[in-house]
Amino acid sequence: MANMLQCRQAQEFSFGPRALKDALVSSDVALQQLYASAFTPAERLFLSEAYNPQRTLFCTLLIHSAFDWLLSHPEAPEDFQTFHSSLQHRKQSLARKHIYLQPIDLSEELAGCPLLDHLRSCVEAFFLGLRVKCLPSVAAVSIRCSSRPSQDSGELQLHTDGILSFLKNNKPDDALCVLGLTLSDLYPRETWSFTFSKFLPGHDVGVCSFARFSGEFSQVGPSALDPALLEVAANGPETPLRDGGRSQCFSALGVVQCCKVTCHELCHLLGLGNCRWLRCLMQGALSLDEALRRPPDLCPICLRKLQHILGFRLADRYKVCACDGH
Repeated sequence: MANMLQCRQAQEFSFGPRALKDALVSSDVALQQLYASAFTPAERLFLSEAYNPQRTLFCTLLIHSAFDWLLSHPEAPEDFQTFHSSLQHRKQSLARKHIYLQPIDLSEELAGCPLLDHLRSCVEAFFLGLRVKCLPSVAAVSIRCSSRPSQDSGELQLHTDGILSFLKNNKPDDALCVLGLTLSDLYPRETWSFTFSKFLPGHDVGVCSFARFSGEFSQVGPSALDPALLEVAANGPETPLRDGGRSQCFSALGVVQCCKVTCHELCHLLGLGNCRWLRCLMQGALSLDEALRRPPDLCPICLRKLQHILGFRLADRYKVCACDGH
């Protein structure tokens, strides 16, 4: 562990082919039959890359430091069987087909850019079969959540619990889930310096922040970030966004990160846990460089979970995502 603190070369965090196959297909006969009926032979061939030792798709997880999420938050990996069992206890009704996005101090009129349009189209492609509605922006002061100065920048941070309580109490009747979106930085408790997102288990509401993907935060603590990622983040045109009168700039990569954290949190609201199997959007992230390293889509195990909930055909979903540019 001590050596990991100064490691220069990433180390693999991997499972063997048998463990990965069981995580995807399951050792339970009924779930194996469900797998065979849910996917075509071509789709199963695609998903089998998860446990192919010579895989060319779906990369192995890598640990870059002892402070990475994988080591800092050890937990049992969630296979499909565990996920399937957890659904039996959820009261969520998929008859409600609407995902609601709730901007907080964020509107297109102020932003002067199509960020919310990008998010809507990305979410509709990612969660094929669901409809996405964007609610009118609300002011953070009207939510009356706690706040404090950020330890990193001195800018105001909002406490997640007040926002989650507001979303729970104002959830539309036809909402499958509601996700708050803010350019303000967030913190979940006093001992944490920040969080990218948080959800309220059992209530289908969550909130995510885009603050760390702006130019402002990408300049903080550069020694803690991957230099290659910072170089990529600096490239591309910057899009100015306005939050309560404060201007923030996002590169093209920053907008992609906003889409990624939005889809990550919505997956949680649909019942998916964090992923520890392969490189996946559902990996946890404790730092900006970890968030940047997350891929924009799901590993086969998490993809099977999402398909089980929504019932899409894999080819249709990837076709829509490709047409949408994500």
